[in-house]
Amino acid sequence: MSRPTISHITLGLSWAAELLAALQSAFSPPFIHTLSTTTTVLADALQNVKRNQEECNKLAEHIPALLTAIVDLHMKSKPVGTLSSAMLHHLGEFTKTLAKIYTYVEAQLGGRSIKHFFRQDDTSTLLKTCYAEVEQAKVTFKMNLSASVLGNIVEMQSTLNNMHDELLESIASVTEIGSETNSSIYHSSSISKTSSGSLSVLPARPTIFHGREMEVASILKLLQLPSPRIAILGAGGMGKSSLAKVILHEREVTAHYETRIFVSCDATNNGIDIANNIGLQLGLKPGKDIRKLVVQFLEKGPACLLILDNLETPWELLESRNSVEAFLALLSDIKHLALMITMRGAERPNQVPWSRPFLLPLKPLSDKAAQQTFTDITDYAFDTKEMVQLLHHTDNMPLAVNLFAHLVDYEGITSVLTRWETEKTSLLSVNVDRTSSLDVSISISLSSPRLVSSSDTQKLLSILAILPEGLSDVQLLQSNFPISNPMECKATLLRTALAYHDETRHLRSLVPIREYVQRNHPPSLGLVAPLQNYIHSQFRLLQRYEGTDQMPEIHKTLTADIGNIQSVLSHCLHSENPEIQDTIECTISFSSFERTIPHGRPALMDAVSVLLANIKNPKLHVQFIAEEFKSSLSHPVFQPQRLLNQAITCLKESNFYRAAGYYHQSQNNIPLSIELFEKALAAAQICEDMSLQSTALLYIAYTDWRVGNYVMGQRHASEAHRLARLSGNLYDEGTALIANGLCTRDLGDHDAAVKLFYRSRDSLARCGLAGGQFDADVMYSLADLHLVKSEYAEAYQIHTNIVQDPVLAMDRHIYGISVLNMAQIDIIIGTPAYEVQLKIDESKEIFIASQHITPEQLIELVSAHLDLREGNHAHAQSVFTASFRRFSGNNAEFALYATERLADFERWEDQYFDETFVWAMIYLSYSLKHKMKLALHKALACIGQICLAQHDLATAHNLFTVALEGFVQMGVHHDRAWCLLYLGNIAEQEGNVGKATELWTTARPLFEKSLQAKDVDKIDAKLAKLAKEQVSTTM
Repeated sequence: MSRPTISHITLGLSWAAELLAALQSAFSPPFIHTLSTTTTVLADALQNVKRNQEECNKLAEHIPALLTAIVDLHMKSKPVGTLSSAMLHHLGEFTKTLAKIYTYVEAQLGGRSIKHFFRQDDTSTLLKTCYAEVEQAKVTFKMNLSASVLGNIVEMQSTLNNMHDELLESIASVTEIGSETNSSIYHSSSISKTSSGSLSVLPARPTIFHGREMEVASILKLLQLPSPRIAILGAGGMGKSSLAKVILHEREVTAHYETRIFVSCDATNNGIDIANNIGLQLGLKPGKDIRKLVVQFLEKGPACLLILDNLETPWELLESRNSVEAFLALLSDIKHLALMITMRGAERPNQVPWSRPFLLPLKPLSDKAAQQTFTDITDYAFDTKEMVQLLHHTDNMPLAVNLFAHLVDYEGITSVLTRWETEKTSLLSVNVDRTSSLDVSISISLSSPRLVSSSDTQKLLSILAILPEGLSDVQLLQSNFPISNPMECKATLLRTALAYHDETRHLRSLVPIREYVQRNHPPSLGLVAPLQNYIHSQFRLLQRYEGTDQMPEIHKTLTADIGNIQSVLSHCLHSENPEIQDTIECTISFSSFERTIPHGRPALMDAVSVLLANIKNPKLHVQFIAEEFKSSLSHPVFQPQRLLNQAITCLKESNFYRAAGYYHQSQNNIPLSIELFEKALAAAQICEDMSLQSTALLYIAYTDWRVGNYVMGQRHASEAHRLARLSGNLYDEGTALIANGLCTRDLGDHDAAVKLFYRSRDSLARCGLAGGQFDADVMYSLADLHLVKSEYAEAYQIHTNIVQDPVLAMDRHIYGISVLNMAQIDIIIGTPAYEVQLKIDESKEIFIASQHITPEQLIELVSAHLDLREGNHAHAQSVFTASFRRFSGNNAEFALYATERLADFERWEDQYFDETFVWAMIYLSYSLKHKMKLALHKALACIGQICLAQHDLATAHNLFTVALEGFVQMGVHHDRAWCLLYLGNIAEQEGNVGKATELWTTARPLFEKSLQAKDVDKIDAKLAKLAKEQVSTTM
């Protein structure tokens, strides 16, 4: 049997990539985006192979069939487009395999730029690994499309076309299912388009709604006022949410408010959580200051109606009430925003100018409205006397009427009345308040024959009781609850109106029902444990591919389920839980996930700390301590040295040493951080894990760069890159290129650094990280490169783009650093001091709450730079001198920043001459020690200034000439222009007017390019003076 040709393989890969792209577009499953992009670049690379073509073809010939098998798995799964956690693990491994295959093929393209990263035996080892992993994948994914099919173009195209058609049918069927009515409570969904173009799903208008005509009219009248602020109050189950949903769809409302937003506050705990929920509807990414971003977004948008439903959940908590009211106050300041809330009780939150006249708390329905509601639901003619008798027990509360009506619709009114008399007569003989009446109604619903006959349905309801976000079908089917036929149980809950489908088709129970069930029928640990295990499996998948965004759908799902996760873990975090260690491990994973959103350290970790005191599991203790260190930026570590010693005593583990090293690096304890990173590398080498080794080497490389050990940093980064490519770790591959680029840049090879930075963007984009935090790191690096080359306009534009990017600006740290960099450039180009100070103050305000000391130190340095420019020399000298002493051994970037300014004679008054000379020599020595090419030439130029001031023209000329050659080679415009200016001054003093004119004329466009308007004027004045003298001489 002949093997398929390269053209057949690449064609099969291209068609498979199209299938993957369609699957990604429809369902966004984990890993599919990366598989699609890697398949595309692999197809391109195969067509340009120069060496080992037969091996490359043999290696890739089964890939199209494997990819189509993977698509087929997704099409046949239930729900369509989802795989089990175990299968997702296999898919993640194959994603790494495909990356390794691409790495091998790319190494055969013929260029040294790729091949030189590998040792001689690397490629053969990589080839054997790829063959073995492809064979394993063929078994795992049950590949049934043979390689021989690739030799027949017609058959191959027919097969893939059929799969494409089946995929489209699957997408269509899911779309049809998703468009069906959600439940007896919500019969349809509608969509409101915000001014930004993002879609916010609105709850449908209730189809059965009677007895609130006066309230509707009153609210519509209030909405005609300027900046209406309306509170819908009342007891639980009184129909507050239903009234708000009716208002949402009134014609006058839809005509006046271009944007309408309905936000449920059921699972919120404070003002930040409310802002996060609003931000999700607006399409904003969660961030540290989401409240400010939401307010800014709404302020810039059109007229908007914002409804906060069930606001009592966060407001009733005394510890968060101030936070909620403060956020409401911010919203109230938006003039074109209509704010409406629904809350239990009769008290309105403070700090909001509620519109008058106040809307009275909702009362029970009239008898007529209750009867209309009852008959609409039951759709059956009952004896009026019996109906009145039954409704009397509901006190005409809308929720109770609804529940009774559904029971009667199924069982008949006589059966319900009989059960009421036998079960609740004693309760009715005393004063029973509305809450008790509601409890009775729920109790009757729970004793329905449909539930009583199915203990599993009751179990499902008890699980729903602790889930504020509800359950998706995927979670219901894949959690392996001890429930037979869970979908039938779900259907029963929907039929009895004890649960409903929300806008995302999650199965939920109403808040009053959940509260009642939690109080009277809480789920056992055995019921909740499977859901905890499912959640933990999702965290494990994320952690295995840490730092990449290969699984956006899982990340999105976990983010949306934070309320559920907190509730599940809270339910299981107690000493009586026989599986407490699993719960603790899951909680630690949850804390790690919360850091990436970023939400900071969850309060559940405090409970873990207490529980661990009675658990003897060294590995678990280490995991907890490592997470505490990683959370140190948002939560101070209590007794860090004690925890460090405890962990080292418990277990030697690479991940822990990295976490501890990172913590000590953030505290500027560089020697200890290096020691810990080296231990992390040693631990990774012992277990022969190339991925762990590459990560440890990355930490070491970045530390090398930070302390100015650029040559070693290059070596460590290159080795990390090599190991990352061999292990298929796209994230480490990209970040290693950044580290290498930083070291290469500071060694003076700017062109090579640019290439490394752009290669890193390509690597990160392949694993789905384009446009995120790591892309921002690359942009920072490029901006810094423009800065050292004195291309200030280009550097400023990059930081402006970051500040204006709605996604990147969500991270306040990124935003603050860019603002501070813009201030630094403003100082250099002569922007007025008050404008610079505004930017410094803005960045300071952002970092004021951060316990990370680096931004504060950088702010101090930039402020001192401004002082120096404005003539406050004494303070500037004090700050720069102290900074050099503090950073000379642990932060080369900060040390150089201070030394460069202390050594620049032009910046200082004559009285600082001696100090400037000393600092110029220190600058020279420091740059020679660390092999900093740019700093070395700047130091030579500084010494040249001093020689020129002492009229040593020959020495100054030689120093400026050497410095100029270096600046020309490195493309540094500003310093090159200064050297030309000084050399022109020397030529003028020596009487060589022609040479001076030539040098100054060459310097002028360089000053222009580096935005130095004053220096351009200085050059123009010198040239004009020479021209005038020449005219005088010739006359």
